[in-house]
Amino acid sequence: MEILVVDDNKDICQLIENILLSEGYDVESCFNPLQFSSIIKDHKPKLIITDLLMSGYDGRTLTKEIKGNAETESIKIMMMSAHPDAKKLSEKAGVDDFLTKPFEIDDLVSKVEFLLK
Repeated sequence: MEILVVDDNKDICQLIENILLSEGYDVESCFNPLQFSSIIKDHKPKLIITDLLMSGYDGRTLTKEIKGNAETESIKIMMMSAHPDAKKLSEKAGVDDFLTKPFEIDDLVSKVEFLLK
């Protein structure tokens, strides 16, 4: 797996997964943010695309867990959100890129291409 999409909104996960699959990427989705750790241990994605605010979990917490672990710190993280302060909060958390919701498909694809180079 190249890309893991982590969001508590199943529709968003499926949308992003379908867009990136059509671009030729190897993508999986995780609808339950509390399960992302076990998926990462088994599959080691190169990129995680996650939401800032999820029910029962926060994208900033996910980022800190990934970036704070020597085994996973090299995984790129792209945070997404419609929250007005989200870009600033995401950068402070240490993400590699940010995508504003709603997003353009071209923006998503170009950011993914850049992060996976």
